[in-house]
Amino acid sequence: MATSITGLSRDLIIHPGETISDILIERGITQAELAARTGVTPAYVCNVIAGKKDISAKFAFALEYALGISKSFWINLQANYDAELMEINESDTITDEERVARNSLKDIVKYLREIGKMPLREAVDDSILSLRKALQMSNISNLKEIVPEGALRLSSKYKMDPYVIGAWIRLCQIAGEKRNVSTKFDIDKIDELVVKAKTIMCNAEESIQKSLTELFSEYGIDFSVVRNFRGAPVQGFISKKNDGTYQMVLTIRGSYADIFWFSLFHELGHIANGDVSSSINFIDYDGNADIEVGADTFASTRLIDSNAYEKFIGCADFSLSAIKSFADSQKIRPYIVIGRLQREKLLEYNRYSFEKVRYKWA
Repeated sequence: MATSITGLSRDLIIHPGETISDILIERGITQAELAARTGVTPAYVCNVIAGKKDISAKFAFALEYALGISKSFWINLQANYDAELMEINESDTITDEERVARNSLKDIVKYLREIGKMPLREAVDDSILSLRKALQMSNISNLKEIVPEGALRLSSKYKMDPYVIGAWIRLCQIAGEKRNVSTKFDIDKIDELVVKAKTIMCNAEESIQKSLTELFSEYGIDFSVVRNFRGAPVQGFISKKNDGTYQMVLTIRGSYADIFWFSLFHELGHIANGDVSSSINFIDYDGNADIEVGADTFASTRLIDSNAYEKFIGCADFSLSAIKSFADSQKIRPYIVIGRLQREKLLEYNRYSFEKVRYKWA
């Protein structure tokens, strides 16, 4: 992470030319003699020793012959000097647009500090340098350019901040780089995956988050649940990796269990429907209605059989016992049926609220 270097003088950084000067004095070699040995002008040697010129690769080769010290030594010496100089001048590279972006990323900064990825206290400009390293971006104002790279399910009800969404995507991508899924995704096994996921839903003894991560990894999907941030009204992120596996991330905005499971199956629907590929990996909730409808249809029909649901609705018996009986027949929890009936306005929103489960993710 970036650390403040305020107070460090540029005078304390030693130019490689000073090392050449020390060697010449130690060996009793004049600058003119070194110039002759290396095939450069005395003025060039003088300027390098004075720190006015850098050691080029060509001059490093010449020094290897003239002084018997390897070219890699001189090249590395120059590179280290350049890096130290760049670090001192790093704050000068901060742009006004980055400061605007930093103002939008307050919640991201707070989160990164909580997990130890940024210092707890630092000046605003220093925090921008820390954000660059934490999010692996050379300029945090470029976060807004990252938004098209993921598969997002956006909500039009909330304000979207491209900097926050870009930062959220970077957090997902960085987490995905640290995890490996060895099995490629196989569309022919999608029904098998659905059945096992519903089994996890119904098993109250299981750690749902851990169990889903393990299950999905067996089917070529790197699954995780992450927190959400104001300005990033996203339900999920999907990307396809070069090795044929997928990364799927859900936020905890859908803390109600029925919302979470529908969102999970919705994102799985995007993968199953072929909406995400190496060339098409951005899904806009508002701009791609047909794609979203297809994913919603996948979620609805895989959670509850369509024909069975129509018969259930036709009976018009929405007592809790009838709902539980129907849920058992579909191998799902009653809150899935209750949530759907409420969304379709067949049940009052607060009816059977005691059956609605809320998740609190680790």
